[in-house]
Amino acid sequence: MKRYALMAMAFGLICLPADSAAQDTVWNRYTLEDLGGVFVSAQTGAACAGAGVTDESVQVQAEATLAAAGVDLLTQGEMLRNPGLPELRIILECAPGDGVAVTGALAYSVAVRVHQSTQMTRDNQITLAEAVTWFATDVGVAAVADAQAALEAAITARVEEFATAYTETNGGAAAPPG
Repeated sequence: MKRYALMAMAFGLICLPADSAAQDTVWNRYTLEDLGGVFVSAQTGAACAGAGVTDESVQVQAEATLAAAGVDLLTQGEMLRNPGLPELRIILECAPGDGVAVTGALAYSVAVRVHQSTQMTRDNQITLAEAVTWFATDVGVAAVADAQAALEAAITARVEEFATAYTETNGGAAAPPG
């Protein structure tokens, strides 16, 4: 089963058009305006943890990248008091290769998504506690020996993409990473 998952992820990587890897448009950036910051959460699978990337390490890495770019970070309590419930959720899935052709490889997908409380425009009595209003994704395959560095680079690239969208929307220019 893992082999099929790895093959599907690799096929998706090959077939994924470059434009579909992110939803960073004028409309989506508008949803970031006056957000007041984001709470960062991370979810990783066991295979990712086996490669040295855990929920905690992803969250720490993302928060450092966002802070360096000037993005306001919220605690969970601050996020819950914010009417938009703004959360930057980072989801990392990994599938190790098994079998002759893919042994020693790790396929991965990274999703960086902004979740917010929303209200329908056609009927403002309908509210959603959570909707994805901005996202960026990445998929790849790395040698197991290089997996941790590849995963960290993919996460950083997508988080920096969010930081740029956030800071440009809220009147600033993204600070250079560093």
